[in-house]
Amino acid sequence: FFSDCCEFRRSAMGVKGLQGFVARVCPDACQTVDLREMAEKHRIDHPDSPPVIVVDAMSCVRRWYTPESWVCGGQWREYLAILEDFINAFMAAGIKLVFYFDGVVEEKKRDEWIKRRMKNTEEIARLFQFIKTHRKQPGREMFVLPSALPTFTRYALKSLGQKTVCTLQEADFEVAAYGLQHNCIGILGQDSDYLIYNTCPYFSIENLHLDRLVTVMYSREVLCHALGISLTHLPLFACLLGNDVVPESMLEGFWHKCLTTSPRRNNSYNRRTNILLSVANYISKIPCSYSSLKHLEEILPLGSDKTLLCRGVNSYVLPGQQSPWIPPNVTKCQMLSLQQQSALCQDKEIFQVTFFKKLKDFLFLKCQIGQRMESSSCIGRQLGTEMYFPFLPVLGTSELDTALQVGSHQSRVDRENPLPCPAGHAALDAAQGSAGYECTLLVKLLIEQHPKALLSNALNPFSIQPVFVVRVAPTQVQDLVLGPVEIDEVCTGPPLKPIMPSSLFEQLAKEQHIQSENYSIFNILSHGEIECSNSLEDDYDTEIPGQALIYRPARQHIYSILLESGKGGTCPLVKEWFVYFGNPLKQPDLIQPVQPSVTGGTPNLKTLWLAKGPDVEKQRYSTFLACFHLQDEIEELQALEAPVAGFCCLLAYLMMQVSSLSLEDLNAFLALILCLKGKSAAQLTGLQLAQVDSRCVHLGAVLIRGLTTLLMANSACGFPFRMDDLMPWAVFDGKLFQEKYQQSHRGCSMEELLEGNVS
Repeated sequence: FFSDCCEFRRSAMGVKGLQGFVARVCPDACQTVDLREMAEKHRIDHPDSPPVIVVDAMSCVRRWYTPESWVCGGQWREYLAILEDFINAFMAAGIKLVFYFDGVVEEKKRDEWIKRRMKNTEEIARLFQFIKTHRKQPGREMFVLPSALPTFTRYALKSLGQKTVCTLQEADFEVAAYGLQHNCIGILGQDSDYLIYNTCPYFSIENLHLDRLVTVMYSREVLCHALGISLTHLPLFACLLGNDVVPESMLEGFWHKCLTTSPRRNNSYNRRTNILLSVANYISKIPCSYSSLKHLEEILPLGSDKTLLCRGVNSYVLPGQQSPWIPPNVTKCQMLSLQQQSALCQDKEIFQVTFFKKLKDFLFLKCQIGQRMESSSCIGRQLGTEMYFPFLPVLGTSELDTALQVGSHQSRVDRENPLPCPAGHAALDAAQGSAGYECTLLVKLLIEQHPKALLSNALNPFSIQPVFVVRVAPTQVQDLVLGPVEIDEVCTGPPLKPIMPSSLFEQLAKEQHIQSENYSIFNILSHGEIECSNSLEDDYDTEIPGQALIYRPARQHIYSILLESGKGGTCPLVKEWFVYFGNPLKQPDLIQPVQPSVTGGTPNLKTLWLAKGPDVEKQRYSTFLACFHLQDEIEELQALEAPVAGFCCLLAYLMMQVSSLSLEDLNAFLALILCLKGKSAAQLTGLQLAQVDSRCVHLGAVLIRGLTTLLMANSACGFPFRMDDLMPWAVFDGKLFQEKYQQSHRGCSMEELLEGNVS
């Protein structure tokens, strides 16, 4: 549900009023550019790297969804074709796209998220009132995204072969950092924060002409010239206008002071425009220094937290950058997501493992260390040409438990059983420093039974700053029973506690989350919290409960699988921020996990996620079905094609949970899945509806939210289904569902309902 939390719009799209200000007051900052020409220039200037545009997907979904019908639940096959056309237009120009999606709602934005959800609830109520009155879809001025569109957009792009990243923090920071670190030709989106970050150029999705690949590029330099400030001023400028860190309510007095003293005030402009000009005039006259920022913190009513302004400015400083507004004794190290860290490592030198040497209980891995990565405040220097990494197996089960404990030769075990370094080779230099750091190795055991395994933390007390080893390719193995080992990444950081089994699964979930491979389980494992935005539900239809309540029993089983009972036999509560009628969202619902009814007991995550074999596959499938109280129907469902089986699982669950569903409703759902097969996007686009039924709109949204619940259960149970088999374009079309619903409730014959496919 992470992407859905921003489903209607990201709660704050940059600095309020700045985008409009640029268009109205300094139009010279809006420069028309040809992306094909920019890509060609990039290829000439950088022949070894293809032109890349990083896409802020959350600010693009409204532009991407152009099917005429949007209230009926989504025209998914048509939408998939639109996304494919979008990708192909850039591919034809030789431009690679990287798509970023918001993966979290940061706590600092929770209040804003709630306000937006309440506003969306009012908008949806007006929408249903219109549909009931006019029995048709309203105009685009009342447009609301189909339920769960951002979530399924992520999977759609992935299915189309695109690199998609689900973030671990607010997406705009990670987008800006990626664009800077990878020398992208630009950022595509619609968020004025990209005017504040000192990163690659910012392109407008709203002004994109896809057929010509022409759009508007917003120039930071021209904006600064119009405001009379420098690029260095922009982060402070954004903070003094109000952003995610510094609330506008604290700035009213400051704005009044600026307005009364500014010579740039213009009565022909609105108040917000004059505030922007006056604030820019104020900061243009102060030195770019930490002492200036401290003075501002003293005169602003920041309450008990006088660091707000400093933190706000700091939030715009990307890895590798420095700001004169930040105190010199504070080192900036913005932590990137794992995806960014690994992305930073791409296409670099491959380091060679020359041999493994087994001494007593340790396995020493000798690596040839190559060049360091690009400079960054988080990335350290080059080490020597050779390093040894000692390995200590800690789990001796037949399955290897997919984990190894890595320790340095000065670890506790080493002190008890001293081991010499291999003769003639330098180990880590103890003179580098005494500060303790932790080294994390992500390791793949390249053996048939265990193609993917993680290495737990290694304590390396001799490294004084972060170091990244990009890849290690095994060339020779000696005296190693576990098989060849490929090290993907070596990085050091502050000491952490030893990894426990639960942390191992959290790390796996985190990697899958970033790569858009799982759905919604990382935040449950890491924070015990989950959120879901508005759906197109009629709050006045009391016979159909809100989807949040319909699927809560299934989620409780999923939570139990993920969190597993501790020694006391109980799981921790999960905090749910779900929108439904009567929920004021003043605090989260605290939900108790409930064990599903699985024959022989619920398998643990080690079995569900890591074990192999036909018996385990059956366990995954039966555990998945148990989340929906269908564990006794395994044989019948396994006999069906996977998309149909998933749909029938969802439909059976709905019939059990919603007592008001009728035989006519059931027939409409079944006719939908049976008639959808074989229909092209063009055929579905051409389908015309005489009218729109509001109850069917509601049921369509409930079904789509059910598909996201299937995705969550599938992720928790170790993927008994392919994720592609649970996507809406495989089982749902909004207009077709409306047609079948209305036919069924009119009493049409089964032959007409099934379009002659009665067999």
